Amino acid sequence: MLIRWASDGDLPRWFEIATELSTIMRHPGDMGADPEFMEYAKSKASKYEALTAVDYMSGANMGFIGFSKSNNRITWLGVSEKHRNKGAGSQLLMTALRQLDHTQPITVETYPDEYEPGAPAKRLYRRFGFVETESNLLLPHFYGEIVCRMTADLSDEKRGGSFHYRYAEFIKEAEIENCPVCNHEAAPDDQIDIVVNDNVYICGEYPGQGRLFGKLYVMPREHYFHFEDMPQEAAADFMNEVQRVGKALREVTGAVKINFEMHSNSGAHLHIHLFPRYLNDDFPSAPIDYREQEPAPYESYEEYLWFIERMRDELI
Repeated sequence: MLIRWASDGDLPRWFEIATELSTIMRHPGDMGADPEFMEYAKSKASKYEALTAVDYMSGANMGFIGFSKSNNRITWLGVSEKHRNKGAGSQLLMTALRQLDHTQPITVETYPDEYEPGAPAKRLYRRFGFVETESNLLLPHFYGEIVCRMTADLSDEKRGGSFHYRYAEFIKEAEIENCPVCNHEAAPDDQIDIVVNDNVYICGEYPGQGRLFGKLYVMPREHYFHFEDMPQEAAADFMNEVQRVGKALREVTGAVKINFEMHSNSGAHLHIHLFPRYLNDDFPSAPIDYREQEPAPYESYEEYLWFIERMRDELI
């Protein structure tokens, strides 16, 4: 299945599923035709606060989830009966939680244990770390029914800066007018420009992702988010630079080989990471874990600066 953002084109199917679940969710009428719910769904789809699970082969929407970033909570979750027990609810909840603030409690309101039709949802929330923190609540959007509030503390989860955790901000940065690189915002303190020419930025990093001596990246001066959108001539020029840097990097570091990884998952300006691989690196027969950075692979910061100067000598 595909988990993607819900759009206006998905709304009719969301309304259908809401109608199907009206009784389970104790709506007094037809939830899918309720103007208040319809406005809620439209609002969520418009601001990246609604996800849908889609069956690849049929294209059918299996279910939906809505959430609130401002209130840090799950606000709606439903899966069509014919698509249950396929993991859609779990995938929707997992993906929505990634977009919420894990430094703060995350909440959801659901029904008490004695309400049997609501038990599957409550079991799902518990699997993801939610525990009941308040009971016997009367909230207007639950149509006078008694509900409980569940809360999850996910502050111990490791998180990075990729789109998986901050999509709305990330996709805005993918536009050239908002791109930090194109707006010449200062690079992080742990990065040094090795060479900047008409085509690319070549940047060193300290202490270096994966604890790999000489790890660096190459970024085109022109803004591209998707590599497939880069014109062929520009792509050829860019890859020629990457190849030139890789050759110099192997010469300077003595690496057995260089791994090349093209990304724009955290920074929305296309770039290629160059990872030197060694006989004694930490990832034999395994992918590089870029999150591993300490201890630094350099004997001292002076050795890192020596590496930067050696690369400049090779590239200029």
